Amino acid sequence: MVGVDESFGGESGFHSVYVVIWAWVSTMMMMFSFSACAWYRRRMQRRREAGDLAAAIQLSMNDNQSPIVVNIPSGTIPAPVVRIDASRAQDARVAPAADVPSIKSIHELKDRLSIGSLFKMKRDWLARELSKGKDGGKGEPSPARHERRLLQIVVRRDQVFQDSYLQFVSLSDDDLRNPLSVHFVGEVGRDDGGVTRDWYSVLAKEIFNPQYALFTHSAVDDYTFQINPNSGVNQDHLDFFRFIGTIVGKALYDGCLFDAHFTRLVYKRILEKPVTYHDMASVDVQFYKSLCWLLENKLEGMDLGLTFSVDTDNFGAYEEIELKKGGKELVVTEQNKREYVDLLASWRLRESVEMQFQALRAGLSRVVDPVLLQHFDEAELEWLIGGLPTIDAADWRKNTVYKAGYSDSPDCRVIRSFWELVETWDQEMRARLLQFVTGTSKVPYPEGFKGLRGSEGLRMFHIVRVSDFTRLPQAHTCFNELILPDYDSKEELHKNLITAIFETGNQFQLR
Repeated sequence: MVGVDESFGGESGFHSVYVVIWAWVSTMMMMFSFSACAWYRRRMQRRREAGDLAAAIQLSMNDNQSPIVVNIPSGTIPAPVVRIDASRAQDARVAPAADVPSIKSIHELKDRLSIGSLFKMKRDWLARELSKGKDGGKGEPSPARHERRLLQIVVRRDQVFQDSYLQFVSLSDDDLRNPLSVHFVGEVGRDDGGVTRDWYSVLAKEIFNPQYALFTHSAVDDYTFQINPNSGVNQDHLDFFRFIGTIVGKALYDGCLFDAHFTRLVYKRILEKPVTYHDMASVDVQFYKSLCWLLENKLEGMDLGLTFSVDTDNFGAYEEIELKKGGKELVVTEQNKREYVDLLASWRLRESVEMQFQALRAGLSRVVDPVLLQHFDEAELEWLIGGLPTIDAADWRKNTVYKAGYSDSPDCRVIRSFWELVETWDQEMRARLLQFVTGTSKVPYPEGFKGLRGSEGLRMFHIVRVSDFTRLPQAHTCFNELILPDYDSKEELHKNLITAIFETGNQFQLR
């Protein structure tokens, strides 16, 4: 009987293992089937989109009798055309001067040049580096201008993002260095550079379309954008971010402006510069205030219920993420609150959007070597990508509010000196000041300075007086406020304002 029992027990155990294995295989087959179906649906959707684009392009070619030849097989992703065209194939960049010094020499001249002159020299240096051949910058620009190949794309104006994406996805890195020629379906016009610039402008606006869920409005204003940490709701979001990075790189390479208004954090992350909790001010004002409150107040005797973890809502699926190992059990105290603030800010500003930024940088690096951009700061990168807005000093002065004793009157020495400085500064320096105070170097169009927005809506530029002239000027970026000490002389005002802008420009301050 003992032998029978052992035999029966062995068969039962084998049967149980068989059932478990079969259940696992069945589950994996079902998951594979679901994935295959989803992949097939996406492929068929892409085919339909490509077919629609091919039909529209063919119709446009027939109607306009365009000389552009685009061969797009039915049901396939449309491919852009690359051909030789000596009459049009020219580089869009302004040819840099032959005597542009090396970047090392430019850095050595930093203290002897104005901000505008320094930026222009760095910009010309970048243009020269980008114009060099594929040998790492050791040779002459290659190929010769008259031999440049022409990259032609055809897009519908109301579908510019999808059409451009479908055509760029098939390009090689070498193709991306060819000059662009853009044709809008249903529109007549030869692209001698103007249509390409228009395409960059239209595309820059379209990437913020809510239907793609790639970007969200910043917490400070409605005209700057930040990367959406929940962009994963769009299953193609990483491919789209890679495409956007490629377009930004292509615009830099072509010397065209890509008029996209990002927050300062986006430019810092593109450059892979360190971020601190101060950068939260341009992302989430209320959250930043909470972090400041934690640091400025004693926590002894308080039960805030905070641990080194954060709750996330991933499309209805809630998850608690530890900021450090064992964080769920580690309570925030007076002794460890600074570490908590740094870790929490790092998670919000870095980890929660790291995949998106990796994709963006990967796309950009297809055209522009990221090492070349490391010689620019985030403000200069914004100017390179989006251009410098025209800042009207008269409009600025007209739409400024004064507090705590200041006024725009002849007997108010500091304010009179302040505007005299602004009026003598070039556009680059004005943009530096504006970004220092408001967090952006852009002025709303078409409202101008009266359309500036703060954390709670419309908020004009403010200058607030403080009597302590031993301190540097400060900026309350959430409120568009410049805290300006009552200095004794114009020279002292100029020196301290310059120091504040360039040495403490990344330090957001709140009252």
